Order: sequence, then C-alpha cells, then structure tokens
Amino acid sequence: MPTLLLVRPTQRQAADITLCQHAGWQAVPFAPIELCPNQAACTALPQQITQAQAMFWVSPSAVEIAQHFLQGDLIWRKQTHIAVGQATAHALQSAGCLHVHASHNGNDSEAALQLPIWQTLPPRATILIVRGQNGREHLAEQLRLRDFVVQYAPIYQRIVQTLDWTLLDTQKVQAAWVTSSQMAQPLFSQAPPSYTQMLQSLLYFTHHTRIADTLAQNGATQIRVCSHLSQALQQAAYILAKTESNL
Repeated sequence: MPTLLLVRPTQRQAADITLCQHAGWQAVPFAPIELCPNQAACTALPQQITQAQAMFWVSPSAVEIAQHFLQGDLIWRKQTHIAVGQATAHALQSAGCLHVHASHNGNDSEAALQLPIWQTLPPRATILIVRGQNGREHLAEQLRLRDFVVQYAPIYQRIVQTLDWTLLDTQKVQAAWVTSSQMAQPLFSQAPPSYTQMLQSLLYFTHHTRIADTLAQNGATQIRVCSHLSQALQQAAYILAKTESNL
C-alpha cells in the first residue's frame, strides 16, 4: 500500500485519512504546526459577530475552531459568510450557516474578492475576518480600498510541533499532501540534514500555486497542484504506476 504524508492541521486530518484508506493509500499525519484556540479571541467572537455585516473565513479549520465557541448561538448562522474556497464553504454549511458565498473558480482571497456579494453590502460595512494570529493582508487591504471597515478575529495560534522523523525510517513514503505555506516551511526547516534529500525527492501535491512555490523554494522538485485530495491521490497513483512500469 503506498504511503502519503498528511501535512495539514490536526483538525482536518480524520476525513483525509478515511479518504486515503478508501483510495488504497496509507496516510501518515505529519503536521509541523498545531492550531490552538486563542481563548481571548474566541470568547470575544460572539460580540464581534453582532457588530459585523459579513464574515470572511480563511479556512475550514477556522470554522471548526470557532464552532466550539458558538454552540447555541443562532446569530452567527444567520450572518452573511464569505469563504475562501469550497472546502471552507462546506464547513460553514455543515455548521448550519444559511448564507454562504464562495468562489467556484479558486480557493484564495483573490478569487473571493471577485464574488458578487461584495457589491450588495452597504457602504462602510464591517467585515470580520476570522483567521489565525498573523496572516496575509491582501484581502484586508483590498477591502479597505473598497471602503469597507475591516476587523480581525484571530481565533487560533500556530504552535510549532516537534516531528518524529523516525516515522520516515519505518514508512516508505512516496508522496505528501500539503495544505498551507505555514505547514510547508517548517516541514523543511525542522528536517535533520539526514532527511533533507529524501524530503526534497518526494512527490508533492497541494491545492494552491502559492504553496507549490514555497515547496519549490525549499528544494522540492516534483510538485503537482490539484483542487482536492481525491484528485491528488488519483494523480499520485498514476505517476507511481508509470514510474514502476519504466523500471
């Protein structure tokens, strides 16, 4: 059974592990960053929601972390929600949110900025961006240029985790699925020198060119961009089968 490194937040690993199993792959969780709730920001979130005309969500993990602090709060489900991509939109809908907007043509803030919903919001509307501590400023900058008021809800922080590199001695890893640049960078910076060459030689899959660029900057040479994990697994199986047939 081929093996895939799952380089993504713990909150999102379970569904991916199941998907890998159904596709005939063994998934090895290998996240160098843990997303931990920022208690103060999470506690303040319900009040911030009441003051906003719309909310922007940066990831499914942000939705799942916030949901734990919004149990029984009906106001947020009726709020206008704008998702960075379809996976985040699905997380919002699964949480019971009624008014969810997301691009079908991309999964970043650039694609989200093209959505018609922005044209329907009132002038000087407050947009609450739900994210981790720190992050890209592109969306906020563009929204301010459109005369929106931007507020942040930094509901989680990224905590560096020490990886168990001996797992790679016992698992014959062929590929990796990486879901953010924040995950990609420490994956390589943490690697002991004896593992660097192996890490750079893996077949990498990710859903965004920005993450692919980060992987390439760290020495990865085999990188494919796929819209979702199931597509990545299909491509990986094809590439591995083709490689074996050429041996």
